[in-house]
Amino acid sequence: MKYVLLSALCAFLFAPIQAQTLDTLQVNKTASWGVNFANVGLSNWTAGGESSVALGTVFNAKIVRKENFGTWTSQFDFALGGARVGDKNFRKTDDNIILQSKYTKKFSEKFRTAAIAVFRTQLLNGLVYKTDPENPDEFLKNKISGLLSPGYLSLNLGFDYEPGDYMSVSFAPTSGKFTLVTDRELSEAGAFGVEKGKNTRSELGVNLLVAVDLDLMENMNLKSSLNLFTNYGTFGTIDTNWENLIVMKVNKYFNASLGTQLIYDKDILITKDDGSLGNAVQFKHILNFGFNYALY
Repeated sequence: MKYVLLSALCAFLFAPIQAQTLDTLQVNKTASWGVNFANVGLSNWTAGGESSVALGTVFNAKIVRKENFGTWTSQFDFALGGARVGDKNFRKTDDNIILQSKYTKKFSEKFRTAAIAVFRTQLLNGLVYKTDPENPDEFLKNKISGLLSPGYLSLNLGFDYEPGDYMSVSFAPTSGKFTLVTDRELSEAGAFGVEKGKNTRSELGVNLLVAVDLDLMENMNLKSSLNLFTNYGTFGTIDTNWENLIVMKVNKYFNASLGTQLIYDKDILITKDDGSLGNAVQFKHILNFGFNYALY
């Protein structure tokens, strides 16, 4: 059922792009796939440490259609990674699915009306590991997230400002944020701000999205996306999602990348070290070196 829902959302976000065939002036397609691998092997190593293996993959695709009435952009981003340290099983380190569809219509040189749909989720269950007090050599697993648990759908109507090809600022005074929790266990726990036993939560508010795609120097590119949302009912309390990715191209097939993500959402309660629940800033950084192939 979860995969059916995800397929339906893909069709919802991308079907209008495929339907636009009349009066199309220009179509640009880009896609790339990458694989990252890291290994540390230790044997009789007096400095200590543990052997480790890390694997990761990323896939990005983008379609831009420019026609007489406007520009429609669709984008798909996927990342999945895991690591094994010592004799422990592989554990997830990265998991991200992002679908975005954006339509803009120019009414001046730098300003456009804009309609944007963004959907975010993950593929695999998110687990927290704790040492078993009855068996210190074993770990207890606690599921805290999964496919479509959560899933975030954002629908925005507003205006787009583009001072140049490297940057866009989208302001949507009419924005809907929908949170999905399809996992029954997480739903009954009221995870991610949904009412206990419910599968969805709807919010109406204001959304600001700032996107930057800038070449810092030769073979070095920065992509940054800052998304701010405030609910009209709790105006002034801002949900934040800030993502950054710096890609340094070594040659045609290899590159290195540094990515960060910062999240703050008042509806997400984090289990702290003392066992209490509360709001907190989530932060992730990933450094990769590996193979990358441009499909388009």
